[in-house]
Amino acid sequence: MPADIMKVDDQAKIDLFQEIMPIVMQYLAANSANQALIADDIIDFFALSIASVIQNDTNLTTQQLQRKGVEAAGKHIAHWVRLLKVDHEQRGASLLAMTMGAVASSETEQ
Repeated sequence: MPADIMKVDDQAKIDLFQEIMPIVMQYLAANSANQALIADDIIDFFALSIASVIQNDTNLTTQQLQRKGVEAAGKHIAHWVRLLKVDHEQRGASLLAMTMGAVASSETEQ
């Protein structure tokens, strides 16, 4: 997405992701059978979050406008997939793997 329309910069979003993602994953795992967690569970949780925002947006008052909101969400996801792919190639690890690795090493230190 064009950076000029966004109100929060990408690094702040990444920082927040690194704070909340371990919590989300722990909560979902704790509430699943056998502590099993799959990507679809995580995606479904964030889809619920996105759907809630779209459904609550006072500018998206018709089904057609809500569909456009869903399309826009898809474009945001595709944008992040592209950015994270390049980042993964440069760092040799995904943002999620690095985040969860940092959590694991932090817990080990404690």
